[in-house]
Amino acid sequence: MKNLFALAFSFLLSLSLFAQIEYPIFKDSATFQAADSGKLSLQIDNLNYLRNYEYSGNIPLSYTLFGYQLIPQLKYQLNENFQIKGGIFLQREFGRDGFYQIAPVLTAKYQKNGFSFLLGTLEGSLNHRFIEPIYDVESIISDRLEQGAQLIFNRKRWWLDWYIDWEKAIVQNSPYREEFTTGVSSRVKLINNDRLNIELPLQAMVAHKGGQIDTSGLPVESLLNTALGASFTFNTAGSFLKAVRTEHYFAYYKDLSGQKVQLYKDGTGWYSSLLFKTKWLDIDARYWKGHQFYGPRGGALYSSISEKIPGYGEPDRELLFLSLIYDRPLFPYVNFDVRLEPYYDLRNGMLEYSYSLFLRFNKDFLLNRIK
Repeated sequence: MKNLFALAFSFLLSLSLFAQIEYPIFKDSATFQAADSGKLSLQIDNLNYLRNYEYSGNIPLSYTLFGYQLIPQLKYQLNENFQIKGGIFLQREFGRDGFYQIAPVLTAKYQKNGFSFLLGTLEGSLNHRFIEPIYDVESIISDRLEQGAQLIFNRKRWWLDWYIDWEKAIVQNSPYREEFTTGVSSRVKLINNDRLNIELPLQAMVAHKGGQIDTSGLPVESLLNTALGASFTFNTAGSFLKAVRTEHYFAYYKDLSGQKVQLYKDGTGWYSSLLFKTKWLDIDARYWKGHQFYGPRGGALYSSISEKIPGYGEPDRELLFLSLIYDRPLFPYVNFDVRLEPYYDLRNGMLEYSYSLFLRFNKDFLLNRIK
């Protein structure tokens, strides 16, 4: 089985190495138009999900997430440059009583000439476009709400997203530490036409815990992740094969804390993927080789530090993935995504898998026009 999986991956790799196509079902960001000025609308965003992990190794946990998210918001566009929207975030996990999470959401957004500034609830989660070792795909379910400030530049040759997500605030004598995450994700677009897209991604993130007025007694902790890569997308315009994308990243981890408590103080990783987007489904082959790498917001599978066994680590991780993805719009404003994601652990000789299903409805309903 090991040789078969490696042979399949090597075949895909030989065609030209690569990562993920952007899937609209996971995206929240959208610009607004001058023609919509004065509009008051109701936005209904509903994400239904099933994500199951069948893992038995010593690094990641194995569990199932099954439920839905509902975000009704009132949205008012003052003019072509400013919009405000607010409502409530509801998350229901099947098998639990009541709602798993209930939280208010409010976003004030200013945009002009490809620049956007947001305060409040951010266009976060997978909109940041981080690679999976740095930012877990599961965040769309487990940590979707980000609150703070965000700057987005979307120009012809350059895209950048900077944000700060304030996760836990403290007051005098709080028994816990302050927590926030700040990151920047950018892409320089070298070539961008109908047939070929070449980009240079640069990503950095710091996860911080600390403060000066708490009584937790725990040390200040700051953990850094960075990634530098290259992305190539080939649009074939074929009847069966639609596009091919290959991406390659060098990733880095560093514990910046004065008093270090993590198992490893620094580490590195190499992440490559190759994706074929076909008429019926997408085939995503990925390779990860990490040494003492840790991503505090990343997928646990890529980490050298166990989330399952305290104090346990595997300094070297080497993984092969071959995922099958069916992602299609079913109707206007309704998207469907189902994934089978097996992987092979080369170091431990284990073949394991996870699978996911997502169904999302997202639509604005015009209520009135206010001059």
